[in-house]
Amino acid sequence: MLLEALNIFVYTLGWILFVAAQAQNSIASKSNSLQGKAGLNVWLSAQAVNLATRAFFSALAYGFIIHNVASKISSVGFEISAVTIAGVAGYSANAMLYQFFGYFPFLRVEVPDLAPAPNAQVVPLPKSTGTP
Repeated sequence: MLLEALNIFVYTLGWILFVAAQAQNSIASKSNSLQGKAGLNVWLSAQAVNLATRAFFSALAYGFIIHNVASKISSVGFEISAVTIAGVAGYSANAMLYQFFGYFPFLRVEVPDLAPAPNAQVVPLPKSTGTP
């Protein structure tokens, strides 16, 4: 029971670590105007549905990933603890879902569109005159 609770904790920690790294990269990016704690709050608000969707599917995959992967790794002779697998699995599940859900436009959040960089310039397209 204690080992299972530890696996869940480390899996969740790995999942949160991926989100923290992703948020840090977005806030540090020069392509948007997110800065500091206020920028983090804007980022979290913008990503809320995306993060909730990834959390849901990562939670569903937990049992499969931890138990099946651990047994397969043990069967080929590698002695890796279930806790190690849980941490890597939490991070990897989130990363994989992030890439997969990027294919769905309704889950994609373009941060530069929501918080343009301070030096961003909007260049209007010329109107077509009808001649090629």
